[in-house]
Amino acid sequence: HLVDPVFDEVMRDPRLLAMLDALLPNGVRIRNSKLNMKEGGGGAPVEWHQDWAFYPHTNDDVLAVGVMLDDTALENGPLLVIPGSHKGPTFDHHDPGGYFCGAIDPEVGGIDFDKAVPCTGPAGSISIHHARLLHGSSENQSNKPRRLLLYEFTASDAWPLLGVGNLTEFHAQLLTGQPSIQPRIASA
Repeated sequence: HLVDPVFDEVMRDPRLLAMLDALLPNGVRIRNSKLNMKEGGGGAPVEWHQDWAFYPHTNDDVLAVGVMLDDTALENGPLLVIPGSHKGPTFDHHDPGGYFCGAIDPEVGGIDFDKAVPCTGPAGSISIHHARLLHGSSENQSNKPRRLLLYEFTASDAWPLLGVGNLTEFHAQLLTGQPSIQPRIASA
């Protein structure tokens, strides 16, 4: 969204913002956007993780929106989610040596990965998931690409635990709602 105006337009689409306003109290802030690319013929899987481990906030009203840029089917490595896992624990994303590795140990926690649900659909479809939802993706086993535009949104009163360096820039990320200097603090 900072590089190409088309991506900025998509995140400001009134239909998307209406959905986000219904899910995030007090307004919507853009945190980040990125492209997740899986080329055909072997695009790598993404290990199981929770986004919360990468960017915790003062409350967990934090969502990721995925916009499928290609038709996404089982064979080209879709996002896989464990339904209801956002209501469970926050898992450890460190290796045995204590270093952050951005993934959970799938052998720990008693997770039933057979309950994983793939997020598939035609190009233009979206998925919305909570930052504590356990998710990953499989390898692209097709010859077709699987490109996904990802936006990370927070409630306007969810402040990053690493702090806010520039308040003016932080308030400029607000898409709906009113700026405030009062973060809402809630246990995750």
